[in-house]
Amino acid sequence: MVRRFLIGACLLSLLPVIPGLSQSLADLARKEREKQQGKPRKVYTNDDLTKYEDLRSSTPSTPTTQPSDSTGTSAKTVISGPDDSSERDWSKRFIEAKARVQDSKTKGDALQTKLNDLNMKLLRQSDVFDRENVYGPLIAQAKQQIEETKAEAAAAQLGLEDLREELRKSGNPVSWENSEAALKPDPKETKPEEPKIKDQKYWQEKLSTIDKRYNAMIAPLEAERFQLVNRRSLKEGETPAPPGALGMGAPPRVIDIDIQIKELNQKRGEEKQELVNQAIREGALPGWFR
Repeated sequence: MVRRFLIGACLLSLLPVIPGLSQSLADLARKEREKQQGKPRKVYTNDDLTKYEDLRSSTPSTPTTQPSDSTGTSAKTVISGPDDSSERDWSKRFIEAKARVQDSKTKGDALQTKLNDLNMKLLRQSDVFDRENVYGPLIAQAKQQIEETKAEAAAAQLGLEDLREELRKSGNPVSWENSEAALKPDPKETKPEEPKIKDQKYWQEKLSTIDKRYNAMIAPLEAERFQLVNRRSLKEGETPAPPGALGMGAPPRVIDIDIQIKELNQKRGEEKQELVNQAIREGALPGWFR
């Protein structure tokens, strides 16, 4: 009880002080506000704004420049589309590559047909000597040629695939693989062809072209015929016997070759006679072809 009495007495003694403390804090706050209000406020004029603009304009900025070349002019990136000359080059390369593939395939098919024909004749051949010494070497030679042609065909196909990959990496259109630009005349290089004078020399060259074409077809037949008849290959500069010289005793394949050569020579004569008739119609003299 005594403790409670003492605490109450202390609280009663503090009551007169609290209002004075509250009043002193209020007076201090009022005086501080009056002091702040008494200070003059900063008033910004047009001069201040002009100084601010001058300060901002004087600040150095990083210029944006374009790279220039050695002449001092600004370099610009020029993106150009594919030009015709590039397409012509790619077209030529693809045409040649595809021609090599096709030529090797045609050659392989012809050799395979020849090998099949030799095998059939070997089965029908009753003469043991001819079977071993004539058809045997021919079949071995044909097989070797077929293997060589297969290697050529594989190399040609690989070259074509490499060319396709090169075109893809170059960024040019893939359609250039099938372009026929190389088959068209180049306007930059095409010159008006001068008309040829169709004199005797002109027509003789035409006849010579026909002879060369048929000789190229007959030459391998004559070489095969000589090998069948003489049991050896035809030497360089050696003239084979004319077709039909062996008579009815010749091997069947020799008779077939003689027939093929005769037919080719007949076609040669017909084509040359047709050319002579055309030449005469166009003003050539008959005596030029005697």
